Amino acid sequence: MADFWKPTADLYSALFEKPKMSQKLLERPPFKYIFDIIMETTKQTGYAKGLYTTDELDGNSYDNKDKKLMFLQKIIDLTSMMLKEEIAAKPGKIAAGLEPENTNLLLQAIYRAAVSGKNSDSYVEDVLAIIGANPKDQQFQAQGIYDKKPQQTQSQQIQEFQNELNFKKGDDF
Repeated sequence: MADFWKPTADLYSALFEKPKMSQKLLERPPFKYIFDIIMETTKQTGYAKGLYTTDELDGNSYDNKDKKLMFLQKIIDLTSMMLKEEIAAKPGKIAAGLEPENTNLLLQAIYRAAVSGKNSDSYVEDVLAIIGANPKDQQFQAQGIYDKKPQQTQSQQIQEFQNELNFKKGDDF
């Protein structure tokens, strides 16, 4: 297997000690490991502060796929908006442990955004506005986002969310 994981390990090892950047975990990163990396990055840099609700900040609350997908979609969208670049990683593939190369590229993009010196607050507000969440109200539930259009399937709602975000990103160029 290629050493696609090494740049990720090198970047994050300079930012924090735990979670440990190991080849085994980065070659096929499980959701909890990605979660821990994102939480520690936020703690160290302030990046993505306010993006997640109190419940979403609890790593033990991810008991279903929908919650994991929304967690991942939010960080992908935030990072994409901040860096003004497309992110190849897809939440469903990440949660399933597929395409670890793209997952590592996402982690590298998160790192770049986090250490860029840009404040992420306005971008967080934009992401939350797109999904219909009030950034000042940290009590909304991730599954409540899906309640906006209960007649749609999960994948249709995520696709609509991505379309809205792409439209919004187009305004920034």
